[in-house]
Amino acid sequence: MSFHNLYIMPHGDELIDLPDDKSVIMRNHIVELARKDDSDVIVIISPHGMTVTDHIAVINTEHFVAQTKLANKVLDFQCRNERKLTEEIIRQFPGFCIDVRFSTYSGELSLFPLDFGSSIPLYFFRQRDIVMIGQPRMEDRLKLVDFGKKLYQIAKEYPKKVSVILSADQAHTHSETGPYGYSEEAKKYEKILADSLSGGSLDAIYDLGSSIVQNAKPDSFWNMLILKGFLEESGMEMKIDFHYVAVYFGMLLAHSVRKK
Repeated sequence: MSFHNLYIMPHGDELIDLPDDKSVIMRNHIVELARKDDSDVIVIISPHGMTVTDHIAVINTEHFVAQTKLANKVLDFQCRNERKLTEEIIRQFPGFCIDVRFSTYSGELSLFPLDFGSSIPLYFFRQRDIVMIGQPRMEDRLKLVDFGKKLYQIAKEYPKKVSVILSADQAHTHSETGPYGYSEEAKKYEKILADSLSGGSLDAIYDLGSSIVQNAKPDSFWNMLILKGFLEESGMEMKIDFHYVAVYFGMLLAHSVRKK
């Protein structure tokens, strides 16, 4: 088989609760992308999962369970770990990817909770087997780019069709009434990212000053460095499907396309 699709996908509750017209538009785009995706396995990298300083946490339990409480709904489902792919990713990055599991290796008790950054995107794609990776919030930008390059090669060579979801909301400081306050850097970060994706190069994200990241407070930045490596190795680009600010944080949806 071969690598299938790559997505940047937001994980705001708005995708399920649908408080306004823009959230409905975003949800409809996601539903359409998920409907067309016939991959066997989904690799999801979430900024709200397990994080380990200077390493990448790869969850190696047999099952995952979502019990995410939203305003109008509870996401309650299970999915299995594609452990052959999980263990291949761990094997390819000795000393960088950490094998995370409970003491019970197999069976019904080998169960790990899905964070909302994973459960909300996966809700639209269930019931696929998955690989769950915690977003590494580390300072070594080149290492994250290299991880993206190697992840593409692993996915491309895997005997099943693999899609990858980079779960990511954007800047979180768009509003004074939001929990993180307001910064003019939020709008700047959103524009740099959108322009970079549309222009086919994430060099501007790689070179972004740390103060912009700190003040804009995106949870996407580290996943976008992984994306840079993934795109460079695969020769693909990203097409933005929809992008808006939900009260205080940015939500951007995009999917991979082949370069013309």
